[in-house]
Amino acid sequence: MDYVVQFQVNIFAIMILAVLFIIMRAKSRVKSFSKRLLKMIMVVAAVAIVFEPLTWIFDGKFFNGAYVLEYSTNFILFLCGPVLGGLMLSYVDYHLFGNPSRVYRRWFYQHLSFLTLFILLVNLMYPVYFDVDPSSHNYISGDYKDFHNALLIGQYIAICVMVVRNRSRISSPVKWIFLIFFALPIVGMFVQLFDKQLYFSWTSIVLVVLMAYTFLESAATEQDYLTRLYNRHSYETYLQHLIERERAFGIVLIDLNDFKHINDEYGHHKGDQVLIEFGRVLVDAFPNQALAARLGGDEFIVLVENGRDIDTYVSSIHRFLEKSDDPLLQSLSFSYGYQVYQEGRSMDELYTSVDKKMYNDKRSKRSM
Repeated sequence: MDYVVQFQVNIFAIMILAVLFIIMRAKSRVKSFSKRLLKMIMVVAAVAIVFEPLTWIFDGKFFNGAYVLEYSTNFILFLCGPVLGGLMLSYVDYHLFGNPSRVYRRWFYQHLSFLTLFILLVNLMYPVYFDVDPSSHNYISGDYKDFHNALLIGQYIAICVMVVRNRSRISSPVKWIFLIFFALPIVGMFVQLFDKQLYFSWTSIVLVVLMAYTFLESAATEQDYLTRLYNRHSYETYLQHLIERERAFGIVLIDLNDFKHINDEYGHHKGDQVLIEFGRVLVDAFPNQALAARLGGDEFIVLVENGRDIDTYVSSIHRFLEKSDDPLLQSLSFSYGYQVYQEGRSMDELYTSVDKKMYNDKRSKRSM
């Protein structure tokens, strides 16, 4: 019972991971490489959270196999750190670049894990990171344990560098999830250095997993799979909400001109990149209270609250496109229609009205 009280944080952490794993299996019918990586992180975290109490329980105990158990649990615990850090790097890499092959080519960023395994094998003959006294079975810190901690900190620094250098590929909330919440294991490690009875080093990873699943995995049903804008269902849900609340708003329907030519001339991969970049331009061009969504294909819609000066927003779109490094985006043309919501109109009537205005704009551009 004393151990239950002492390690109750670890017990709760394991329970949370178990419940979350069950939820992911029950709710997530659509498999993805991202979810696979998150499950791998959960498994390694669970091993570490279980083995951490065992290193304390076996420390200084005398029974058959006590020495082997104390040494082996610490051995595995040291190895879990870089393995977990490499998987977290892989998770960030995939969210930035969306390419599983890239992660495979980098061996899931397990280079430090191989180095740590080599050092731990040397540790069997010469105590580099730790030792266990054969006579007392007590754990003894090695002279180079700080080197191990430095490696773990280096992995988090690598995450920061990767996110900052590629920040244009992700939204601001996702960026801060990676920069702040992925730092929790490092913060927990420093807390535990000051007080070894505070078991935050491994249990804090549960918060990382919760944040990743809540904001990056389960929220995906609201997003368009390609552009990461909101999808049609999210747009219609929020539109109905504003109508029910009798809020003032307008909608901007945007359609890219001659987009089929881009796919035919440059390929569908380039076409997808154009859609992704145009989605980012919409997010930058419209204010925070606007909701940008992709209806499908090359058709976008933006729901703007209290926004009537549509020409200002359209000018912003042109300005952001002209600032692009991609010549294709610089020359990208689009047509649009804008309609302010009038009380009593249905969603279908509102869309029909703005759709006509958009096609009128498209015809006028073709006749020029």
